[in-house]
Amino acid sequence: MPASHNKKWRKFMDTELLNCWEINKCGRHKDGKKVNKLGECIASKEEMGHSCWAVAGTLCFGKIQGTFAKKIGFCTSCKVYHLYNRSSGKLGKLVQTMYPKEDAKYYRIMMKHIKNNSLKRFM
Repeated sequence: MPASHNKKWRKFMDTELLNCWEINKCGRHKDGKKVNKLGECIASKEEMGHSCWAVAGTLCFGKIQGTFAKKIGFCTSCKVYHLYNRSSGKLGKLVQTMYPKEDAKYYRIMMKHIKNNSLKRFM
Protein backbone atom coordinates (compact mmCIF):
# COMPACT_ATOMS: atom_id res chain seq x y z
CA MET A 1 0.00 0.00 0.00
CA PRO A 2 1.47 3.41 -0.96
CA ALA A 3 2.50 5.62 1.98
CA SER A 4 0.20 8.43 0.79
CA HIS A 5 -2.81 6.08 0.83
CA ASN A 6 -2.00 4.90 4.37
CA LYS A 7 -1.70 8.52 5.57
CA LYS A 8 -5.09 9.44 4.06
CA TRP A 9 -6.71 6.34 5.63
CA ARG A 10 -5.26 7.19 9.06
CA LYS A 11 -6.61 10.75 8.84
CA PHE A 12 -10.02 9.39 7.79
CA MET A 13 -10.15 6.93 10.70
CA ASP A 14 -9.22 9.66 13.21
CA THR A 15 -12.26 11.64 12.12
CA GLU A 16 -15.13 11.97 14.55
CA LEU A 17 -18.56 12.51 13.06
CA LEU A 18 -20.49 15.48 14.44
CA ASN A 19 -23.59 14.79 16.52
CA CYS A 20 -26.96 16.31 15.59
CA TRP A 21 -26.64 18.92 18.35
CA GLU A 22 -23.29 20.03 16.93
CA ILE A 23 -24.67 20.27 13.40
CA ASN A 24 -27.88 22.06 14.41
CA LYS A 25 -26.23 24.02 17.24
CA CYS A 26 -29.20 23.53 19.57
CA GLY A 27 -27.24 23.66 22.84
CA ARG A 28 -29.29 20.84 24.36
CA HIS A 29 -26.52 18.24 24.65
CA LYS A 30 -24.94 17.31 27.99
CA ASP A 31 -23.45 20.51 29.47
CA GLY A 32 -24.86 22.52 26.54
CA LYS A 33 -25.79 26.22 26.80
CA LYS A 34 -29.57 25.62 26.76
CA VAL A 35 -29.77 22.57 29.02
CA ASN A 36 -30.71 24.60 32.11
CA LYS A 37 -33.55 26.32 30.25
CA LEU A 38 -34.85 23.51 27.99
CA GLY A 39 -33.36 20.32 29.43
CA GLU A 40 -31.02 17.80 27.85
CA CYS A 41 -32.28 16.40 24.57
CA ILE A 42 -33.27 12.75 24.57
CA ALA A 43 -30.94 12.13 21.61
CA SER A 44 -28.03 13.31 23.77
CA LYS A 45 -29.18 11.31 26.80
CA GLU A 46 -29.53 8.17 24.70
CA GLU A 47 -26.23 8.80 22.84
CA MET A 48 -28.07 8.82 19.50
CA GLY A 49 -26.52 11.94 17.96
CA HIS A 50 -26.15 10.28 14.54
CA SER A 51 -29.63 8.68 14.61
CA CYS A 52 -31.84 11.35 16.20
CA TRP A 53 -34.73 10.87 13.74
CA ALA A 54 -35.35 7.43 15.24
CA VAL A 55 -35.68 8.81 18.79
CA ALA A 56 -39.11 9.96 20.00
CA GLY A 57 -39.34 13.30 21.77
CA THR A 58 -36.44 15.23 20.28
CA LEU A 59 -36.74 19.01 20.30
CA CYS A 60 -35.62 20.25 16.91
CA PHE A 61 -35.58 23.90 15.97
CA GLY A 62 -37.63 24.81 19.04
CA LYS A 63 -40.42 22.30 18.48
CA ILE A 64 -41.04 18.91 20.13
CA GLN A 65 -41.12 16.37 17.32
CA GLY A 66 -43.00 13.45 18.94
CA THR A 67 -42.86 9.84 17.80
CA PHE A 68 -40.90 8.58 14.84
CA ALA A 69 -44.03 8.10 12.74
CA LYS A 70 -45.17 11.66 13.44
CA LYS A 71 -41.83 13.40 12.96
CA ILE A 72 -40.15 11.52 10.10
CA GLY A 73 -41.56 13.90 7.48
CA PHE A 74 -39.82 16.77 9.25
CA CYS A 75 -36.64 14.77 9.80
CA THR A 76 -36.22 13.80 6.15
CA SER A 77 -35.60 17.48 5.35
CA CYS A 78 -32.85 17.74 7.99
CA LYS A 79 -29.13 17.76 7.21
CA VAL A 80 -28.44 15.18 9.95
CA TYR A 81 -30.81 12.68 8.33
CA HIS A 82 -29.28 13.25 4.89
CA LEU A 83 -25.80 12.66 6.29
CA TYR A 84 -26.38 9.69 8.56
CA ASN A 85 -29.46 7.69 7.54
CA ARG A 86 -28.33 4.12 6.98
CA SER A 87 -29.89 3.44 3.59
CA SER A 88 -29.03 6.58 1.62
CA GLY A 89 -27.13 8.97 3.88
CA LYS A 90 -23.73 10.15 2.70
CA LEU A 91 -22.10 8.87 5.91
CA GLY A 92 -24.63 6.24 7.03
CA LYS A 93 -22.30 3.29 6.52
CA LEU A 94 -19.57 5.11 8.42
CA VAL A 95 -21.89 5.54 11.43
CA GLN A 96 -22.38 1.77 11.44
CA THR A 97 -18.61 1.24 11.59
CA MET A 98 -17.59 4.03 13.95
CA TYR A 99 -20.52 3.89 16.41
CA PRO A 100 -21.60 0.24 16.68
CA LYS A 101 -23.46 0.70 20.01
CA GLU A 102 -25.52 3.57 18.60
CA ASP A 103 -26.13 1.62 15.42
CA ALA A 104 -27.37 -1.39 17.41
CA LYS A 105 -29.82 0.89 19.30
CA TYR A 106 -30.94 2.38 15.99
CA TYR A 107 -31.68 -1.05 14.50
CA ARG A 108 -33.58 -2.16 17.62
CA ILE A 109 -35.77 0.96 17.36
CA MET A 110 -36.32 0.47 13.63
CA MET A 111 -37.23 -3.20 14.10
CA LYS A 112 -39.89 -2.19 16.66
CA HIS A 113 -41.36 0.20 14.08
CA ILE A 114 -41.39 -2.54 11.46
CA LYS A 115 -43.09 -4.97 13.87
CA ASN A 116 -45.85 -2.52 14.83
CA ASN A 117 -46.34 -1.30 11.25
CA SER A 118 -45.51 2.36 12.01
CA LEU A 119 -43.23 2.37 8.94
CA LYS A 120 -45.92 0.97 6.63
CA ARG A 121 -46.61 4.32 4.95
CA PHE A 122 -42.91 4.70 4.08
CA MET A 123 -42.47 1.28 2.46
